Amino acid sequence: MSVVFLVKVLAAPLMIAAASLAGKRWGPNIAGLMGGLPLVGGPVVLALWLSQGSAFATQVTLAAPVGVWANIAYMLLMAYASARFAWYIAIPIGWLGYVLAGLLLNEMGLAHSLWFGLAVLPGLWFAATRGLPKPAALPRVAHLPQIEIFTRMAAAAALVLSLTAVSSLFGPTLTGIFTGAPVAATVIPAFTFANAGRDALLLALRGFLTGLMGFTVFFYVLAYTIPLLDYWAFLPALLAGVAVGLLATKMARRAG
Repeated sequence: MSVVFLVKVLAAPLMIAAASLAGKRWGPNIAGLMGGLPLVGGPVVLALWLSQGSAFATQVTLAAPVGVWANIAYMLLMAYASARFAWYIAIPIGWLGYVLAGLLLNEMGLAHSLWFGLAVLPGLWFAATRGLPKPAALPRVAHLPQIEIFTRMAAAAALVLSLTAVSSLFGPTLTGIFTGAPVAATVIPAFTFANAGRDALLLALRGFLTGLMGFTVFFYVLAYTIPLLDYWAFLPALLAGVAVGLLATKMARRAG
């Protein structure tokens, strides 16, 4: 069994399990924060690096932050659709917006625009603090059975395997845009919405948006340190991403 396959089937599901348990302990906002961080995107890039080389991985990491604009479309569409539809309709509506936004970004040739990628940081902040609907009340605490954690992990593994399987067809630019594909933001919101209601979903989405600020920083640090540090580039990138995600979440709470 190859290292690449193990990364695909173990790394992301374990991250989803950690985010789910954190959400059980500290609430949906923290689960969203962890899901928004590069807990899935990081292992995906590592798998691509191991299978297709550092040059391919570098191009992917440069395009990934621009793709976060598509994540904003996904989160906002899901949030507003959730007012009228159940999770199994609201999430596909979000995915439709995500795919269309990603394809549009690629068609416009913006995938490797540094300034457009950096502009996603204030975009995420605005979406988290002003764009999302406000929860009507504090969400109820939902029980998290063990079988649900394993179901979330299996769903995450299936999504990661699907995304990495088609990456060679897309090429590094389109793969980069879709590296932030909402794997965690599909699995966690689906169960959160179904089991704890819309208010919990909105808190989770807010956490995802602030976590994606850390995701953006992670990929830019990774892209520019790969030539210097090789695989060790993941360490400073992860530290910077987590620090920014935590800081953004703390500031968003203060902003109300």
